Amino acid sequence: MKRSPGRSITLLDNLAAERRICVDRMPRRPKAVILFPAPYSAAIANLGFLTIWGRLNRVPGFSCDRAVWDPRTASFSPALESGLPIHQFPLIFISSTSELDLITVIDGLLAAEIEPEALKRTGRDPFIVGGGITFTLNPQPWAPIVDLAILGEGEEAVLDWLQVYLDWSAKRGTKAELRSESQNITSAWLPGDTHRTVVAAKYVNYPADPAISPVIHPQGHFGDCLLVEITRGCPRHCSFCAVCGVYPARFAEPDAILSKIAERKTLGAKKVGLLGAATGDHPQLKPMIRALAAEKYELTISSLRIERSDEELLELLVKSGLRTLTVAPEAGSEVLRNRIGKKSSDADLLRLVELAGILGLHKVRLYFLIGLPEPEPAEAIIDLVKRLRQAAPVKLGLDLSVASFIPKPGTLWERAPFAATPELEAIKKLLRRELSGLARVNVEFESTRMERQAALLSRGDAEMGSMALRSRRSHRSLEQELRLSGGKMEGWLGGISEDRMLPWHQIKSAE
Repeated sequence: MKRSPGRSITLLDNLAAERRICVDRMPRRPKAVILFPAPYSAAIANLGFLTIWGRLNRVPGFSCDRAVWDPRTASFSPALESGLPIHQFPLIFISSTSELDLITVIDGLLAAEIEPEALKRTGRDPFIVGGGITFTLNPQPWAPIVDLAILGEGEEAVLDWLQVYLDWSAKRGTKAELRSESQNITSAWLPGDTHRTVVAAKYVNYPADPAISPVIHPQGHFGDCLLVEITRGCPRHCSFCAVCGVYPARFAEPDAILSKIAERKTLGAKKVGLLGAATGDHPQLKPMIRALAAEKYELTISSLRIERSDEELLELLVKSGLRTLTVAPEAGSEVLRNRIGKKSSDADLLRLVELAGILGLHKVRLYFLIGLPEPEPAEAIIDLVKRLRQAAPVKLGLDLSVASFIPKPGTLWERAPFAATPELEAIKKLLRRELSGLARVNVEFESTRMERQAALLSRGDAEMGSMALRSRRSHRSLEQELRLSGGKMEGWLGGISEDRMLPWHQIKSAE
């Protein structure tokens, strides 16, 4: 493989070790690049990013490179396939999965010598298009950065917009003309256009055409694993969960899943990852596991539904190589779990961890939320975890991931407050103190400072995006910039009254 100037040995090694279903050579100068604002190991395991990249490269005469940005590095690595600096691409797509990606993208554009502020970019600068769940929930903080965004499920919507772009490019129009013509795409959101309703796109053919890895790499987040999205959206509608409001709940057809996996047998993956927000609800989960086990695949699964995970299901997964089971009780109290949409009882959880240990699983990973609008004392989580530890065999590890509730657009609690920092820190301190001495119990916490920043961006508007931009240019934190701008944290993180218009009011979810 020819080494392009400036392309690191690590990225070249990553590319060389990839195994992909599509082996078409990328032209020397691809027409676009899609950026994932995270290290390569995360990008190669993100189905949304990879699916859109694959779709774009199916368009006749069009080609799209990939780029990743590791914020821990000082310089921006060139595009993976061509080795070109990303500022040389006329079109840049951004795939975002987290509110904090906005900060990362601004830093990345600056490092790549691209003007991050859209109004300051000229006709010779790249045209930047956003997509992913972050944009679909609330694109407004991105208004100062992107030229437009495609909201919702992108499999078809991004191709519809691309045709607009190709027609515009053929006639050598201006960027203003491209933005104007993009208004014909109902899922295209344009900064500054706050009156036009934008309808998040829905990929109608998803059940028969689920997303699946077009490329795998042994250093991916899930290892050398073929990933397939067996569910999209979630039918549970928990009070805090953004996925329910963004994506209509559907299950992929078992025949489509198994057929796609069979088509990728040449990739040589020994492991298959079953992904989705509601994998445990798939009505054909057990038959699919049996079919994949018959093909000698090792299996991993994103998470299971506590109350639906019986001995037969766990045994099937253990026999297929599963070593860590992931569940999300979210609350310590059974009463609160039921109120927020989690229908599992304490008895369900106790039975699950007991079965997990008996059947030979190594760990159970449990996700909890603190600072919920319906508060519960930290002792509720402490008591539950101690009971789980007593019920589980000693050899079974319990890994707890504790995060603060962040109000998400489109959820039942979108107007709820983000809890005060002293309250969150006190809860974390108590959990750490009471649980650290338990055998084989590991507790991990998200950074409260980063959670607070994510909450600001989650419900922010275009001005919040401008403050984020100024903060990165001046090397200040977002909160410092907010204070310098005369804003008050309470105004952004407190509860939002019913008569106040929300920044994302113009976004209509797909049905």
